[in-house]
Amino acid sequence: MSISKAALGVAAAMTLVGAQPAVAGEALFGYVYTTDVMPKGKYEVEQWITDREGQAKGRFHDVLMRSEVEYGVTDNFQVSGYLNYSYLNASGNSVAGTTEGLDIPADHDPAKPYRKFRYDGVSAEAVWRVLSPYKDPIGLAFYVEPEIGPRENAVEVKILAQKNYLDDRLVLAANLWTEVEKEKVEGEGWEKASVWELDLGASYRFRPNWSAGLEFRNHNEYTGWTLDHSNQEHTAFFFGPTLHYGGERWFVTATALYQLHAKAYSDDQRAQIAHGRVYGDEHTTWDGLRLKIGRTFQ
Repeated sequence: MSISKAALGVAAAMTLVGAQPAVAGEALFGYVYTTDVMPKGKYEVEQWITDREGQAKGRFHDVLMRSEVEYGVTDNFQVSGYLNYSYLNASGNSVAGTTEGLDIPADHDPAKPYRKFRYDGVSAEAVWRVLSPYKDPIGLAFYVEPEIGPRENAVEVKILAQKNYLDDRLVLAANLWTEVEKEKVEGEGWEKASVWELDLGASYRFRPNWSAGLEFRNHNEYTGWTLDHSNQEHTAFFFGPTLHYGGERWFVTATALYQLHAKAYSDDQRAQIAHGRVYGDEHTTWDGLRLKIGRTFQ
């Protein structure tokens, strides 16, 4: 009888351990954040690669790269730093069939292809978790990220929520966030803009170390620093699958988000609508194809 009880205890312990994420703070999603943070004293390095691929016509690859270091100040407070850089390769991508739009300088000859590697700036990040999905009915955290760069300065604030089911194998996450930014426009100086977005994700651990799920984004942009409907430029919707592998120290996450539909609210934005999606200097067809690779250290 005692052997049976011991066996049951070992089995229960193994189930509990297996239900927890294999790597603390690992990214189950490409875009949606969970409330998981690094434990106190541990740090993690991550590399992000995102290809914003395809516009109305021609060829368009805006490959965004972020190198990140995360550190757990406490078990519920995490800080991070990012180095942001990118490579753009475009030709005949616009609605008009010319080479212009997203991240392409206004003084570029639209009749010629464009290729360039760019330094985009640095970012800092802080995440404070106030409720844990493993101890409380729901996980809740607050996130802030300032960014400074030669073409854009911004501050992003997020509310992160997470709910786990089925012994933590099923993870549901939601992010509501806003951003205010100043973007440099050649020949016109700095322009103010603001964003709000709702992100939703569901991920299921279907076998040890492996999870699969879906992500959804609704992105809304405005002129100026107020989220007034009269200043809204467009709303766009994105949806796609995500796949995650988390080992003892390493994790890899891949996500592909497709622009389902968009609606423009200004004449300038309406001119950038094609196939029911918004392009120009805003979005791509695949917005985008994202790979995250991370490793945790003591």
